[in-house]
Amino acid sequence: MGDKSIRAAQLISPFGPGAVVDLGSESFVCTDISRWPESECPVLPDNALQRALMADIRRPPSAEQHGAVPFSRFPRWMFCPSCRRLYNYSHADDERNEFKQPMCSGGECVETALVPMRFVAACEHGHLQDVDWYRWCHRNTQIPENGQCSRQTAKMTFETSGASGGDFNAMAIVCKSCGQRNTFEGLTNRPYPFSCLGRQPWESHKMSTCTAIPRVFPRAASNIYYVATRSALDIGSGASESGQDPQKALRSWLVAHPRIIGLRSVLVAIPNWQQMPELFSDIINSGVDEFGLNEEDVRGAVIDVLSGENINNAEDKTSFDKSQHSFLISEWPYLARPSGIQSENLKTSVQFLHGAWPAEYSRPFEQITLIERLREVRALIGFKRVKPDNTATEVPVDLGAGLNWLPGVETFGEGIFLKLSESYVSTWETLVAPAISDSLKHLTEACSRWGREPASVYASPRFIALHTLAHGLIRRLSFDAGYSSSSIRERIYCDTGVNAAAGILLYTSDGDTEGSLGGLVRQGNPERFLTTLQRTLADLSWCSADPVCSESEKQGIDGMNAAACHACALVSETSCTFNNSLLDRRLVIGSPDGRIPGLLNDIALQVK
Repeated sequence: MGDKSIRAAQLISPFGPGAVVDLGSESFVCTDISRWPESECPVLPDNALQRALMADIRRPPSAEQHGAVPFSRFPRWMFCPSCRRLYNYSHADDERNEFKQPMCSGGECVETALVPMRFVAACEHGHLQDVDWYRWCHRNTQIPENGQCSRQTAKMTFETSGASGGDFNAMAIVCKSCGQRNTFEGLTNRPYPFSCLGRQPWESHKMSTCTAIPRVFPRAASNIYYVATRSALDIGSGASESGQDPQKALRSWLVAHPRIIGLRSVLVAIPNWQQMPELFSDIINSGVDEFGLNEEDVRGAVIDVLSGENINNAEDKTSFDKSQHSFLISEWPYLARPSGIQSENLKTSVQFLHGAWPAEYSRPFEQITLIERLREVRALIGFKRVKPDNTATEVPVDLGAGLNWLPGVETFGEGIFLKLSESYVSTWETLVAPAISDSLKHLTEACSRWGREPASVYASPRFIALHTLAHGLIRRLSFDAGYSSSSIRERIYCDTGVNAAAGILLYTSDGDTEGSLGGLVRQGNPERFLTTLQRTLADLSWCSADPVCSESEKQGIDGMNAAACHACALVSETSCTFNNSLLDRRLVIGSPDGRIPGLLNDIALQVK
């Protein structure tokens, strides 16, 4: 790629391993992490995400590390915008050209920069490849031996006629060597007529087979690359603050500690390892600092866990749940607590709403927690192509090389946490469930297909109402808090039963100064936020697409939205972690016909 660069955070999303990246007039694909310079990727400081995933999280190299993430040119098929000649530009060509931008080698247009072809082929097993334009041009044809056109000598052009409104019939690949010609008709609306190569673009010499049938998409299409990430806030141990038993918290922390896994394989060869605490002194010291326990207690716990004792206890098994939902539920007690936290990476203050807000507003809402500082760690664990649901294969970021680290970033920011009353929400759920029972069945099936687990949580009136309200607040806060809507992210805390939760965290989390300008915390002042909430409900009560939008039952991806569209409830893809799905304004403000009671129906009636 030469001296081209992108931000480190973008190498996690949206331009991580396997993603196609346009830089100027050139196009590349990011390689898997087994090709990254691991020594130039610093390990992030200890964090909950690292312990849960049992792998180091490393930041992509920056200018200070003098390392570079390798990219491979893709697609390799390019054409000259002047003479329209088609080139298959190989890696050897790149090396000879010192990886500079490819140029046309024709007559009058020599030194004209080549343009990458627009279309590529991908399959549901996560593979990506060039469209073989030579074969496409010569498909369904038989060339006599005396007129044989070889791949090496064929001179092909990419031609457009400008007719038919610029559709696929107006674009064609023409072989000047043998006269064959084929338009682009049928290129994207049916399976690609050639087999999948079973590899990624940078694995040019890999020989593999794949049974999936590839399809052709524009190289910038969103379904070429779906990232799978995990993120967690840096809460710290919080044992003393939360009232949790420090010993129990320590043991859960040790069970998921990445060093424990490596040590077990080593200690097998050392019979008296228990009398050699220097082998695991780093873990002991970390445990003492993290939980405030004495060294002897921590040493005993470390020896127990290394010996495998209590490893199967139910309380320890929760440490191995790597779903995003598990991270959210573990964060909930700290954000929802009635007193603030003042730790290195989490500084909060609680504002109670009873008495500060009118009674009708303080019934559904208990408190606002102002978060002056937070640290979020985000890691990329894999990606999918063609479909983001469970029918597609998730490709690990190391392509199965077995590396013990993941690419990730730490970001800092501020936020507003809004806690709802559990009794209020559960009472409303009982009222609304019969009115939307048929919709919930469809949503439960869709959530299972899309890996939204547990489906009983995400396909619930509670989650949909919280999620829709969060979107409305993001859209409204972008006017008042000094941030663009794409800079504000959401975390929806939702569960029932023992882990009952109902809360919304709206926060900024960025690697630069925009993450901590103070605008969100200032807007979270109860008096200011009350105005924001009122305006949000007014926004959700009306949509320029009504009455069509308000009467819709299945909109968006897989029909997982109801009354929600771009005009009223959808936000930037960087803000929503659910692909702008599972939204319905009616569950917040109520339906126009009164059939569906909204979570904030009584308040919404006052602001309509």
